[in-house]
Formats: sequence, structure tokens, C-alpha cells
Amino acid sequence: MKKMAIVGLLGVGIVCAPRPTICITMSIVTVTAYCYPSALCPGSSKGITASGERVREGILAVSRDVEEGMNLGFGDRVLLNGLGVYEFKDRMASRMHKKVDIYMGCMERARRFGVRRYVVLVKLA
Repeated sequence: MKKMAIVGLLGVGIVCAPRPTICITMSIVTVTAYCYPSALCPGSSKGITASGERVREGILAVSRDVEEGMNLGFGDRVLLNGLGVYEFKDRMASRMHKKVDIYMGCMERARRFGVRRYVVLVKLA
């Protein structure tokens, strides 16, 4: 009888144990797109990001307030709601606030993208 009571209490303890929680870091931002037109910008940084890598599809630049608030580091992956997963490799000018720039290889696609407001940015673990 004692064994059954102990086993029963252990079973209840396992069932009622708290589940691990997931910490989600997110921010609401304005998203724009940019392109590096190498022929139009002679003498510029030649498409080098703040992390020291060349620009490519799939990377984004984040304003410094968002970077600090979300504790982002170069190479962190973030999800832009409705737009996909991007890698943080570039930093925007200090005058920008609550903004994200995604890199597109084509100037026309970047222009068509326009400005998208109130997109949720979520840091992926």
C-alpha cells in the first residue's frame, strides 16, 4: 500500500511539474529594402557590411536601438513576420530608430518592396 501511495505521488508530481518556458525576444519595426549598385557607387565601401562580410541575399541591417534592445549579435537569425528568416550582418546609421533594412540583389525588387510598417521582428534561438 505504501509503495502504491509513493508511486502515485511521484506520478502526480511528474504530471504537475512546470513545463520549461521559451523566452522570445521581439520588436515591432519598419522594414525597407536596399541594394548595392556597384556600378553607381565607385569608391564606396564596396558592399561590405558592418560585420566585415560582403552583402548578399538573406542578410539584414538593423537600427542600433533594435540591436541593443533585442541583444542581437552579428550572425543571429531573426524572423520577420510574413517575410522570412534573415541573418543579422549589418548595422544602420545611428539616426535610424526601430528600422530594419533587408538586402536585395536587384534594385527594381528593392524599390517594389517599398516600406512595410509594423512588422514583428523575432530573434531565433
